[in-house]
Amino acid sequence: LVYANNPAPGDAYSNASGSNQGQAIAGSDWYYNNVRNGGTVGISDANPRSGNASASFSGTAGPGGASYKADIEYLASGVAVGGNYLASGSLGAFSDFSGMSYDWYRDSASTNTAGQHPSLRILLDRDGDLSTTNDQGGLVFERAYNGGGAAPTDSWVTDVVTGTTFLWNFGLGIGNEANINATPYAYDATLAEWQAHSPNAVILGFSSGVGSGWGPFVGAVDNISWTIGGVTTMSNFELERATVPEPGSLALLGLALAGLAVARRRKGA
Repeated sequence: LVYANNPAPGDAYSNASGSNQGQAIAGSDWYYNNVRNGGTVGISDANPRSGNASASFSGTAGPGGASYKADIEYLASGVAVGGNYLASGSLGAFSDFSGMSYDWYRDSASTNTAGQHPSLRILLDRDGDLSTTNDQGGLVFERAYNGGGAAPTDSWVTDVVTGTTFLWNFGLGIGNEANINATPYAYDATLAEWQAHSPNAVILGFSSGVGSGWGPFVGAVDNISWTIGGVTTMSNFELERATVPEPGSLALLGLALAGLAVARRRKGA
């Protein structure tokens, strides 16, 4: 479980400026990250999933001009750089990665393009050398490029990325939306094709988020998982429940209160 920094209703991290800013989620390797132009992200009880919370997103500035953005990211050895966070380590070889999944939610109050929903990303260093950063970037899953059409609203959707799922890239030293296969279309390269294209890549982290050229959006994600080397990691975003005293503690508390009452009666006498 990954808990919010604050008690109910939870977190709502926002940044009004145009520069990316972030905040660590205490007790975890997760971060609110790349938040700008009024985007908001936070583990909250707005749309609970598999418990009492999920990671919520919202933003209104856009699609033109200084549009909002907000992500939640799991980073290998994350470090603060200029108020945002970057990975400084690796989670393993990209070749050992077999898939990822998540639950997402689009509120009907959203007026951005109907096919848009929180995306899921794997963050990579393409040559496996962390000392060089111009080849870092990631691969993005969006249902729109996998035959999804309009995103359902006001209901939770589960999507699973496998070797045959189409992903598109940003960065990695090859430009954004690179066409790496024999087709004339940049959005139909599968995970397996990307692994063959980048055999030395290592995994820097995982990311989900909204914005950057979107219109107004409200939604959430939860239960983000991935499998590397046959080991699956899953994160369920929750609010920490209030601590309930153990029965023994309750008994001791009762005795203490009884003793206090006796003492007060004696003092009154």
